[in-house]
Amino acid sequence: MKLAFISDIHANLPALLAVMGDIQKHKQDDIYCLGDLVNFAGWDNEVIEAVRYYGITCLQGNHDEGIAYKKSSFPFSFKTEAEEMFGYESIKLVNETITSDNRSFLLSLPFMLQIQFRFPFQQIKVAMVHGSTLSNTEYIKENCDEEYLLEMMDSVEADILLMGHTHIPYHKSIFCEENNRKIYRHAINVGSVGKPKHGDNKSCYTLLEIDHNSDLSSPDTVKVSFHYVDYDVQKTISHIHEIGLSTAYDDFLSNK
Repeated sequence: MKLAFISDIHANLPALLAVMGDIQKHKQDDIYCLGDLVNFAGWDNEVIEAVRYYGITCLQGNHDEGIAYKKSSFPFSFKTEAEEMFGYESIKLVNETITSDNRSFLLSLPFMLQIQFRFPFQQIKVAMVHGSTLSNTEYIKENCDEEYLLEMMDSVEADILLMGHTHIPYHKSIFCEENNRKIYRHAINVGSVGKPKHGDNKSCYTLLEIDHNSDLSSPDTVKVSFHYVDYDVQKTISHIHEIGLSTAYDDFLSNK
């Protein structure tokens, strides 16, 4: 199975379309979205409709939850006062422009997704969340304590845990013992499509490959790859201006 994972689109339609074009080159078997479809770049309805058109299975990010419940304020990250002001103006704008059908879609999204692969001699369990297994606002960064990562995986009986929210991709293979077996579990952040924070302005998505040869006793047979895709950043910046939001993120999007 070749599975594609996207997250944190944040209403950036040009980025999403570029990523979808790249994903389809790999002939993926399925695509999952780990949340935050909306709030930032202004194409909120269009992104939701594209996700539904492509048949992407989604869970609910913290921004999706906030807009679903018509909240005027909810936690979001920012570095400057201008970015904070941008965030509140964006929330207000999305609440005014999102359709009732698309709001209902966001409301229907689950907190967590789980899938299980059964092979002749073993099974591999996969869990997907936005932030953590406890909260869609918790940041699980690459330097997170491995014991805590294992605790989270134990709590949902997962061998592989996929996350978003930080916008920074990583893959950690963690050695542990389970039922007298020495195995590796995998913690993966899939990166961000629409608001990347990994050091350049390319969109990021993740491919996960699992088959009957995948063996949890080896760290290498669960194959994880990160893919970085160029998109029309200037189109996104121009659109943000056209809908009346500030220039607070121009340099961020341009990676200046």
